[in-house]
This record gives sequence, C-alpha cells and structure tokens, in this order.
Amino acid sequence: MPLWEILIWVFFAIVMTAVVVLGIGAVGYMRRENRLYSAEQELWASLAQTGQPADGVIRNFRLHPDNMTRAGSHGQTVCAVVLDVDYADTAGTQRVASIRTFVEDALVPRFQEPMKVVHLRYDPRNATSVAIDRERTPLEIPRAARHP
Repeated sequence: MPLWEILIWVFFAIVMTAVVVLGIGAVGYMRRENRLYSAEQELWASLAQTGQPADGVIRNFRLHPDNMTRAGSHGQTVCAVVLDVDYADTAGTQRVASIRTFVEDALVPRFQEPMKVVHLRYDPRNATSVAIDRERTPLEIPRAARHP
C-alpha cells in the first residue's frame, strides 16, 4: 500500500474519532441541559400537593442560549426558558427565583409580556424551591379529548 494511501486512512481515522467524540459530548451536554430544565416539572409535581401558592411577576425572560427545544407531552414543540420571577412568601419577604422550565412554543409570547403575573408553588421550608403552578399558569396548551 502506498504511503499516501496510508496517510489518507490515518487522516480519516482521526477525523472520524473526532466526530464520534464530539457527538458523544454533544449528546451528553443536551441530556444534562434537558435534566436541568425538566427538574422544575418534577418539583412542581411534589409542590402541587405540599407547596405554598404565591403570585409572581416575571421580570426577565430568557430562551436557552442554544435554543433548546424538545417534544412536549402531546408531541408539540416546547422551548427551554429561564423565568426570573419576583414573589413574596407568606411572611411577606420579597424573593427572586430563576426558574428553568419548558414552555410550549405557541405560549412563549405570553411569557414575554411586561410584568406578566404567573402562579407559583414554593416549599414553605425552603422558599428557594419554586415551581410554576401548572394548574393556574399552564405551560402547554391543553388538548381536546379524543372521541371514539
């Protein structure tokens, strides 16, 4: 086998190794980011039963820096967002929370409205543990029931 052919195969092996390593890194990054933004939904599931309700005002809205999206609970597209929210706990203490969550793309403009009020649930023992109250502030558009 000529030397130039060996060099081409070595170059190809190096490039393919880099592609595989970068691909694995990208998948790992997206899985980690997805977990960070999905954690709020799991927190809400527990706070829906035990959390203290509060009204908050969105003071800042940010999309994920890489515009991360995924399929929602009904196959629609949901966007990863960060909501910086001001709220008061039951003692009247003003608090600020940054909530990472997923919002259906059709509802994103609603959350960008100035001084938008959102309904929250927080842990009375740990007021920094805050989630959107999905019963009062939906993050996905409810779907119609299917008729047989």
